Amino acid sequence: MVGLFILAVIGMLTFVSLLGSYTTVLEAFEIRLSVAIFDGGYTQLEIPPLGRVRARTHLPPLLLKTTLTNINLKQLDEVIANSRDEEYLAALQAAAYRKARIFLSRLLLLAFLGGVAGPYFFGERDRKKLLAAGVTGALLLLILLAGAYLTYSPAAFLSPEFEGILEAAPWMFGLVEEALFHVNSLGEQLELVAESINNLFLVVDRLEALGSVEGDLKVAHISDLHNNPAGMDFVRQVVQAFNVSLVIDTGDITDFGTEIEAGLATPIAGFGIPYVFIPGNHDTPDVVARMKSIPNVLVLEEGTVEIGGLRIAGIADPASAGPSMVVAPETELDRYALRLIKVVAAEEEAVHVACAHHPRIAEKSLGLVPVVLTGHTHQFALTERDGSVMINAGTTGAAGIRGLQTGKETPYTLALLHFGRREENGFYLKAVDIIHVYQQQSGFSLERRLFVQEAVAELQSEENVPQNQQ
Repeated sequence: MVGLFILAVIGMLTFVSLLGSYTTVLEAFEIRLSVAIFDGGYTQLEIPPLGRVRARTHLPPLLLKTTLTNINLKQLDEVIANSRDEEYLAALQAAAYRKARIFLSRLLLLAFLGGVAGPYFFGERDRKKLLAAGVTGALLLLILLAGAYLTYSPAAFLSPEFEGILEAAPWMFGLVEEALFHVNSLGEQLELVAESINNLFLVVDRLEALGSVEGDLKVAHISDLHNNPAGMDFVRQVVQAFNVSLVIDTGDITDFGTEIEAGLATPIAGFGIPYVFIPGNHDTPDVVARMKSIPNVLVLEEGTVEIGGLRIAGIADPASAGPSMVVAPETELDRYALRLIKVVAAEEEAVHVACAHHPRIAEKSLGLVPVVLTGHTHQFALTERDGSVMINAGTTGAAGIRGLQTGKETPYTLALLHFGRREENGFYLKAVDIIHVYQQQSGFSLERRLFVQEAVAELQSEENVPQNQQ
């Protein structure tokens, strides 16, 4: 009888371990549920390719694992839109319970079949004994699951364990903790974001050109969108309102470097103009590959590109070569700066613009290239040195999610570059329009810097200071 019990347990463990995973769809999310026995009483959340978060939540030796396998971004918009509808939330909760019951029923059925298969495989044919073995397997798993349910403590996730990329970004859990304990409800947070985005669009509708600058080419310099759809719409509106011919993005279009996030760059295809992208430290190989798949995007990892006669040199951030997103040491940044200089020097014709995500890489090209574009710091800056102009676009996505967590508002910023053309050396920078949009204050500021020598005395600036809504 002991041998029958042992074989039933072995069969149950084998079936549950090998066949116990269950993939299902819950609204916008495709998830895979699975369980492993004799694995420490953990609950594990797995988010490829970021890694996993787990905590010891219960006493029985079960590993309860949930893996996010896909997100339907279009349907996610519907979930967010309905997030304050009580009937919708109740239906969503009921659907989640239904999925959980299906998963548990599958596990118990597998435990029964495994309990039967164990002794059957070793020659047992007595039906009563096989039935008893099946019941033994199912009962043992039921006891383990009941023990996990009765001892389960969600508070264990206040002290989680991180693996993978998440281990290098412990601030992420602080962000989650901030959301859980300082926002009254998810609905209130979503309503706040929706109101802020609405304010942003109202402000952009009021933007008007500062006056005509007679030039041959308008270029929008953006940077550090950090996964902010509102920032992407901001760029689209500026492209249309100011008749922009080209966008140069100096990196960090995502926060965690996942392909799912990179899907938010899809609207770029609708801009209808070339989009030059220089990867930043938050842009992993998956993001770069996704950007390359967009028809009007030109990814500059190391080299030059010519668009309408404007010659642009660029080099990707060192961190973009892998998944770490950690800023490279200064020695590595300096090495990349030298590589960018070599790219510029190798060109037979003069390069008009040099681009790099990190300012330490970009600034080494001052004096060699007339216009140098950069980002990373989330602070707009314009520097003139050695006959060159270096522009840091700040953050066109208002620093993404992290911008919402700071006490002081981070504005949406970009630079609109006006280029003229001479017969010798081609394009030259005539003026830069600096645009700051403040979503919370529903205001904006515009400033124009002129660089044409004969017009220096006519340097003009026009500003509409942000004001609080009445």
